[in-house]
Amino acid sequence: MNLFDKKYIRSVLFSDRFTIIHSVIQNITMFAWLSILIYTRSYYVIYLLIGLLGFLCKKNLNHDKKAIFKRNERLNVILAAVFSFTIILANHDLSSSMIERIAASLKRPSQIENLMNNMALFNVIFILFYVPMLFIGGTYIVYFILSFISQKLTSFVWNRYNYNSDSRSVFLKSFAVITVFFSLIMLLCYYPGISSGDNREQLEQILSGQYSNHHPFYHTMMIRVFVTIGQSLFNSLNIGVALYNLFSIMLLSAAFSYVIVTFHQLNICKNVIICTALFFMLLPINMTYSFTMWKDIPFSAATLFFTVSVFRYLENLGKSQNLNLSISVLSGFGMCLLRSNGMFAFALTFIIFVLWFGKKNQKLCVSLICVIFVSLLLKHPVLSALGVTQPAPVESLSIPLQQISRTVVDNDDLSDEQKKLISKVIEIDKIKEIYDPDISDPIKFYIRDHGGQDYFTQHKSEYIGLYFKLGISHPKSYILAWVDQTKGYWNGGYDYWKFTFTSATDDVGTMRIVYSNALQKAVYSYIKLFEYLDILKPFLSIGLYTWLLLLTVFIGYRKKDKITVFSALPCIAIIVSLLIATPVFAELRYAYATFCCLPFLAVIAFRNNSKETKNEETINHE
Repeated sequence: MNLFDKKYIRSVLFSDRFTIIHSVIQNITMFAWLSILIYTRSYYVIYLLIGLLGFLCKKNLNHDKKAIFKRNERLNVILAAVFSFTIILANHDLSSSMIERIAASLKRPSQIENLMNNMALFNVIFILFYVPMLFIGGTYIVYFILSFISQKLTSFVWNRYNYNSDSRSVFLKSFAVITVFFSLIMLLCYYPGISSGDNREQLEQILSGQYSNHHPFYHTMMIRVFVTIGQSLFNSLNIGVALYNLFSIMLLSAAFSYVIVTFHQLNICKNVIICTALFFMLLPINMTYSFTMWKDIPFSAATLFFTVSVFRYLENLGKSQNLNLSISVLSGFGMCLLRSNGMFAFALTFIIFVLWFGKKNQKLCVSLICVIFVSLLLKHPVLSALGVTQPAPVESLSIPLQQISRTVVDNDDLSDEQKKLISKVIEIDKIKEIYDPDISDPIKFYIRDHGGQDYFTQHKSEYIGLYFKLGISHPKSYILAWVDQTKGYWNGGYDYWKFTFTSATDDVGTMRIVYSNALQKAVYSYIKLFEYLDILKPFLSIGLYTWLLLLTVFIGYRKKDKITVFSALPCIAIIVSLLIATPVFAELRYAYATFCCLPFLAVIAFRNNSKETKNEETINHE
């Protein structure tokens, strides 16, 4: 009998004996996945929760032996395999450390004679089975989760609730509660707000009148408005900074309230709305970020406003489409002007909007293309006319710099010509001394501070050629450099700073005042719980939020709901931009827009809208 005959293969796969064996293999590999990842540098609690969820979904899944041959199930397998592969990539250091132990053991004859005693044999076996066990186990876990969601999709729909209160009242009440809550924390514990070194530079620009677009110029201008009011009316920089931070609180509160009123108008059940409001208020990053002077906060608020307003426009939600359109345009400018990667994210979202919804929404298309055109004028010709300097070229080359640096550190076979070209920008020995796989600042700052960027700017074509030649000859170093530089955005959480509680602008003229030490200690302790307690760490994991973001896309696809899929695209585009040019491997504020938007996306993914799934085949694997 032909072993590759389809009928024979199906008969074996559908046999009871194979089913039992297959179930045993599933349990062993899934347990191995959980066991191996105990040694991860990432938050193990996230892997543990995913693994337990996989076992739970497997137990409650309606098993169908023929399901694997159906198109929808094949998609689940492919997505699960991709996820499992990314986990292996992110944890490449596990196998590397084992290989190093084996090499060290084999170099010592006394240990060769005692392999069993020194666990070297165990290490060899571990390496041989590490990758396949991790890959297969992870694939099974995620496959069961996706299949369970696919099967039970109609069960996860929010109930409708008929409200008597009017939408304006809901918005104003929500806005008032959130604003007062965040403002009291700032005024009593952290007056005039929280600032960093970035803000010190922005205040110095405002006070000196010499501006740079290194930190977005238009965000600096926002700060300048309130600083000018504070100095003109009260002769106080402190009050000016406090006024800006109160504005920041109100902007973020308005964005959160916009979500809540949208749920109200969608008739989402009351408990979901209350839980969403509490999540916005009690998530510690929302508390402290609301009065932190980073550009990331208004940018994230703009992203949330844009996401919700376009959703409302497409769903024709609310009394005025012109209001939805106006908010989309204003928030679009916020996305394009308040972060350097915002233009990329907005443009990518716009292109997909045109492809999917352009024919029926020409008015919005024209408005959004005007946003892009005007933003380009404001970022380049206008700033040039105002004498505002642009960021140094190396600022946008973090990942290429890390990849070249990793190649220099890991390999000694570079040609004399390649070494000479690199040395024109930064010394080879200096790279080996200061290279950090998690952050590009040491390399980037050294090049900038020692004049290397001038030579680079004058010889761009040579360095572009060097980049591609090194990548072709050393692909492993390039891949590992990219993984280590970006994994915080697509893997579980990492112990990297997420909060700052200080005022780094005191030397410019501000002064921290604490009106309630007891309340400050209580707030600080509450926030630190999310960094120290394993069970709370997932709430601050960038990677987990990215996975949940992609899950909303998966659910929208399963429901044939283009609006849900599209609504996730602005945040996805922001994550993509970070995978291309992030300077830090896990900077939460860079991905803060995802933390703001995910509650909205998670709820609308399961909304019971009028455009139901076309037929039961979507849910029941055809």
